Amino acid sequence: MGIYLAPAIMVSFNSALGKLTGYKKREFAAELCEGYFDSSPRKMERYFDVSRDMVALGLHERRTGIRCVDAYGFRGAKKKK
Repeated sequence: MGIYLAPAIMVSFNSALGKLTGYKKREFAAELCEGYFDSSPRKMERYFDVSRDMVALGLHERRTGIRCVDAYGFRGAKKKK
């Protein structure tokens, strides 16, 4: 595989990814991906419990400098008026 991270570091990174949400999670995942996995979302998906689509979006946001807006308000059941 070519990459080796100590188990304690893997646990630490997974913990941080689990606690972050939204663009902060994507930003952190993109930094890890660029630093340790040659900017490959597939490699990162293999080592961490993350979606490669999320990592790819984070890499794209990092490359362009444009942050995607999350549409959490459109999810779930709507309140009746």
